[in-house]
Amino acid sequence: MTQPFTLSTLLLAGGQGSRLGGIDKGLMPFDGEPVAARLSRLLAQVGSEVLISCNRNADRYSQWANRLVSDPQPDYPGPLLGMLSALRVARGSHLLVVPCDMPLLDAPLLHSLVTLANEHPDRAIALQSGRQLQPLVCVLPLSLLNTLERAWQTGQRSPRRWLIEQQVITLRIAEDDPRLLNANTLSAWQDS
Repeated sequence: MTQPFTLSTLLLAGGQGSRLGGIDKGLMPFDGEPVAARLSRLLAQVGSEVLISCNRNADRYSQWANRLVSDPQPDYPGPLLGMLSALRVARGSHLLVVPCDMPLLDAPLLHSLVTLANEHPDRAIALQSGRQLQPLVCVLPLSLLNTLERAWQTGQRSPRRWLIEQQVITLRIAEDDPRLLNANTLSAWQDS
C-alpha cells in the first residue's frame, strides 16, 4: 500500500551570500519585507510545514518557519546538505525545495510542480527552463533520503548532478519566464 502524498517544504537560506558581499540573501528586502517572509508564506500555501535551512540569523528565520535546519558542517558546504538535513526531519512524504534568491516564484508554478510529483511519487521532480535544469526548485520523495545520504558520504556536492543521477522528471517552462529571476547580485535585488 502506497503512503499518502503529504508535503513538507524547504526554503534554502543557508548560503554565505558571497556575490552579495556576505549579506544574508534570505533577509534581503523584497516588496517591503525580507524575501524569506514572502517565500515562507508562499510555501505555507502549498505544503503542511515550512522548514528553513539557515546557518545564521536563526532568531530572524524562526518567525517564518515551523522548524529550522542548519548544516552540521561549518563553512557553508552548499545547498545539497541543506536538502539532506531537511529530508532527515521532514514530516511529509515529499519535500518541496525552493531557494531564497528566487523572489518571483508563485503558487501556480509550485502547485504544477507538486501535481507532477503526485503523479510520479517515487521520483525526484525539478523545474527546467528551456534546456537549463533548475535543481533548487524541486520536489523530493523522502524515499530518496538513503540515496542522498550515500551520495553525500561519497563526495557528491552538486544538486544538479545528483538529481540527474536520480533520473529526475522535469516540469518545463519557458527560458525567459520572469518567475525565475535569480537575484544573486545587489543590482538584481534593486531591480526587482
